[in-house]
Amino acid sequence: MLIHYTWHVIVDLIQIKKSDLWRETHFYLLTFPSVSLSQVEVYSVTVDCTVTSCFAHTVMTSKAFNKASSSQEILFEVELPKTAFITNFSMEIEGQVYVGEVKEKEKAKKQYEKAVSSGQTAGLVKASGRKMEKFSVSVNIAAESNVTFVLTYEELLQRKLGRYELLTRVKPKTLVQDFQIVTNIYEPQGISYVDAHATFLSNELLPLVEKTAHISFSPTMEQQRKCPGCDGTLIDGDFIVSYDVKREKNLGDIQIVNGYFVHFFAPELPKLPKNVVFVIDTSTSMSGRKIVQTREAMLAILQQVHEDDHFAIVRFDSVIETWKDSLTKATKENIIEAMDYIRRIDSRGWTNINDAVLKAVNMLVKDRQMERLPERSADMIILLTDGMPSVGERDIGKIQENVRTAIGGNMSLYCLGFGNDVDYSFLDVMSRQNKGLARRIFEASDAVVQLQGFYDEVASPLLLEVDMHYPDNAVDSLTISHFSQFFNGTEIVVAGHLMDNDLDNFLVEVVGRGVRKIRKTKEMEYIFGDFTERLWAYLTIQQLLDKSKSGTPDEKASTTAKALDMSLQYSFVTPLTSMVVTKPETEDSPSSTLIADKLTEGTWRKQSLKMQNTGLAFLKETKTILNDESEGCVLIFFYNKSQKRLMRQSQFVVFMLICILFSLFKAYNYISVQSYPRHYQPAHDYFGKYIIYSSDRIDCAPAMTSDFADIYRSALRGTVN
Repeated sequence: MLIHYTWHVIVDLIQIKKSDLWRETHFYLLTFPSVSLSQVEVYSVTVDCTVTSCFAHTVMTSKAFNKASSSQEILFEVELPKTAFITNFSMEIEGQVYVGEVKEKEKAKKQYEKAVSSGQTAGLVKASGRKMEKFSVSVNIAAESNVTFVLTYEELLQRKLGRYELLTRVKPKTLVQDFQIVTNIYEPQGISYVDAHATFLSNELLPLVEKTAHISFSPTMEQQRKCPGCDGTLIDGDFIVSYDVKREKNLGDIQIVNGYFVHFFAPELPKLPKNVVFVIDTSTSMSGRKIVQTREAMLAILQQVHEDDHFAIVRFDSVIETWKDSLTKATKENIIEAMDYIRRIDSRGWTNINDAVLKAVNMLVKDRQMERLPERSADMIILLTDGMPSVGERDIGKIQENVRTAIGGNMSLYCLGFGNDVDYSFLDVMSRQNKGLARRIFEASDAVVQLQGFYDEVASPLLLEVDMHYPDNAVDSLTISHFSQFFNGTEIVVAGHLMDNDLDNFLVEVVGRGVRKIRKTKEMEYIFGDFTERLWAYLTIQQLLDKSKSGTPDEKASTTAKALDMSLQYSFVTPLTSMVVTKPETEDSPSSTLIADKLTEGTWRKQSLKMQNTGLAFLKETKTILNDESEGCVLIFFYNKSQKRLMRQSQFVVFMLICILFSLFKAYNYISVQSYPRHYQPAHDYFGKYIIYSSDRIDCAPAMTSDFADIYRSALRGTVN
């Protein structure tokens, strides 16, 4: 009753004014929010990348000058790929170089907290986007002084759809006197093709890109301008280099140096037929744009299913429903019939993930037993869901156990998590336990493209149960050498340490099951380089981190400890370590401790949920929307999705006071609320049409009606259970 009374008070206080202003605020690569850009001259931005046998080493350097007559805070902000590990960060201020040090995360956190408690400036860097992670530091620079920032990171480029892709995000926000992107590619077997493009390239800038193994892009300040005489810059987006290497029809290439080897395996083989069951979540939480995008993506995917494949469709909410009782060959007639079925699906009910996946498994098992499927073919399940199990078996651990037992290692499970609300770690572990992988599908206008893109990656299996064998008496510290499947356009990479550096040759054997069983052996010659040990370390750490997500507590502890030791040894910023830069106190500026972390998918979700459940998300992105002529009252509703209850009174009061404050200044004509109960149909049906979606997942509830009580009661009815 107290909450209900509070709402009446707030509704009486907040008045809505008409406004036609629409504004957005964003922050990107190299920005200086504490000071006018006219007071800071960014005179050099360079990105220097060297790719050696698919292992990329990137150095980003930015130089700036504080033209002001007093000290200023200057922010260095870049975005780097999620798959990359930061290996070094340094700052040069007034001739003094401050170099980062990789430390165990807990020790770095204590150092950070100590700096904060003693009143020092401390910058804890944590941010993440879709494919990129944001690294930013802010330092105080004396008047008329220079600062140089240098960030170094490394990554192993993954081959997808027949090419490697190197992505660099550049958003300097200002004209730069010396701007340059340089990429050098060294591939011992030769380059079959190379291309470079950017989202910001105009017809005038396009000729500046040299497309050879040496790629450079160096526009002058005049060429960077958006228009003649203006200060805006065209450089704002992604610079992408894509290439592939020449391949012989053999067992691939092995490169050895200083006792370490790396083996690249990507043969050309005939496609293996596949048997795929699409398991689609059609519960209430998928209503609106999600179900529309899912239908659109499935219609496109069905048209791409090969005529040699077999497929089935399972839709689930509270009830499990199949298109047909068994898998069906992908004839033209069956594809048309399946597309008609997809067009009719709609959202309803709760989320029964356990029974839906088990139904898909049983369909594949039964068809195998009845010999309805080709003997040499790949069995897979593709699950698309946006939520947590809410009916049937709801214990995550039990669901994972049930699915693993049912599959028994006989098929692959791929999980697509739609949106921010999904428990991605649950899907990730379940897919890894069953020879698959998980992928987050971001709730955005390009969700259809994301879904189609994932299917394209797994649409053409070439080999199953691939084993890479190396001499037992010659190799140790080997990365993963068994692979459940190998897809067209991808690549298998294995690295290890050689026990004997004086080997005359290196015998390799590859065994796999494809259209026909293969067993090939070849002696490989040495190809020398200077990168293999760090590539081996990178790959080993990645695999140890993946392994630590599942298994017994002892196994998790052991793999985590190994990953931590290697991260420290090779100076990689991983989820277990942090980069610490300490700037001592000077006459012009206080001391500061800067810490950069590597985010995990779980941390990303926690940050997202925290933003949603505080009710303050609208402070990050502001929008004002044209309203109708009448003054009205705002429905102010807040639901904590993660805890399935209305927000606490203290949260509610703070949120309301902030809303009142902004209303008094006439900065807003609506209240921005993320966590309305989208998962519950009564409330969604009533006011879902008033919700406006934006890129940062900020949901805006414009002025609606003074009769908020009916909506409030509808929402409460949806939260029963």
